[in-house]
Amino acid sequence: MKTFVVTLAIICFTTLQIKAQKGYDPSFKASQSGNLLQDKNFYLFTAIQNDEAVKQLLTTNTVLKAFKQYQDKALAESLQKHKENSALLVKTYILSQKEISKIGNELKNLVQQSALLQNFIETNLRPSGAYEAYKELSDANYLEACWKLCAAGINHNLKVYGLGEAPQYATIDSVSYDVSSSYYKAALWMWSDRFVQQETDKPALFFENSLNYALALLYMNHRDEASRYEPLILKENAKAAAHVKHTDFDAYPYTSILVLGNGPENYRDRLSAVGKLNLQLGVLKYRQKLAPFIIVSGGHAHPFRADYAEAIEMKKELINYYQIPEDHIIIEPNARHTTTNLRNAARLMITYAMPVKQKALVVTNNSHSAYTGDQRFIERCKEELGYAPARILKRIDATTLEFLPQLKALQQNPLEPLDP
Repeated sequence: MKTFVVTLAIICFTTLQIKAQKGYDPSFKASQSGNLLQDKNFYLFTAIQNDEAVKQLLTTNTVLKAFKQYQDKALAESLQKHKENSALLVKTYILSQKEISKIGNELKNLVQQSALLQNFIETNLRPSGAYEAYKELSDANYLEACWKLCAAGINHNLKVYGLGEAPQYATIDSVSYDVSSSYYKAALWMWSDRFVQQETDKPALFFENSLNYALALLYMNHRDEASRYEPLILKENAKAAAHVKHTDFDAYPYTSILVLGNGPENYRDRLSAVGKLNLQLGVLKYRQKLAPFIIVSGGHAHPFRADYAEAIEMKKELINYYQIPEDHIIIEPNARHTTTNLRNAARLMITYAMPVKQKALVVTNNSHSAYTGDQRFIERCKEELGYAPARILKRIDATTLEFLPQLKALQQNPLEPLDP
């Protein structure tokens, strides 16, 4: 009898572990909100809004409903009191740490009590890959972690683009206006008035007041970089994505050659001198038939609010100057740092169904390559992203490294809303 109990316990524990480890499913069709910025930054909220049963459960929950009613009243009062003080108005939308924790605890309790929520997590959130870094957590802790990440992302938007606080990379990611100007203060008030006074489509869910205003701030500031070229697979990358399906990757030692950007710091040049060098280094590897695809990575990062995405300019150069076929070029037009160059390229390799267990190359100039291959880069990834999006392997030469993409690269990061 004792042996049977022990065996049963082991089986139950193993089953729970397998369940907790369920993650990204490449065949999964993600929910959509109609707002690409929301979907890329806050997939949790999009998924909830698209599931009527889950939505009903959360709108009728006593704790969540009470918070929503309290915030509705506070926003209406703030709109009347703070027409001349936009900072206090914006702060009404910010979620306090106490509120975030209380809501997180309630969501945990609901998961433990509701088969509906458990199924929602297992059949939507986990297979989406949007929270892949949390996949080892139990369902209750997983949903709490997703909520806290999204809440922090909302607050980030409100503080940076509403209050004018400096983001981590202030020279390229800051608010577009002078938040102390009468013009921007009036704009902040009028947008809030539009949301609070609207007679139709009133927010029903506990997060929607703050979410809608946070997304409006991105829109007001013309910071739609994260969604500007989506869906890439149907637009700029359509030919290459189709070509991936018919490529014999076994005929090449590597799946792709990732070329890192080096954005110019003026509004005239579309590619910098070093950026052009990076491209030529990548082309040399491509012409050696080391890989069937070139991935070019670089967004609207340099200079501040640049009109062009570096990756698109790199693609043009590859086609027009080097005569590389378009269906051999994959663009990644969102990355703003080396960390996200690797992360975003890994995402594309995963979602376009390249063989992710086969190595790829990352090519850039000597000094940049030295940094990318250094432990400091891995530490920076862990500090800023929470994980390493790729495994850096062997160095081929002074400008070329091998790497393997990691599934954790799919994890959304709303704390960097211009490239989440």
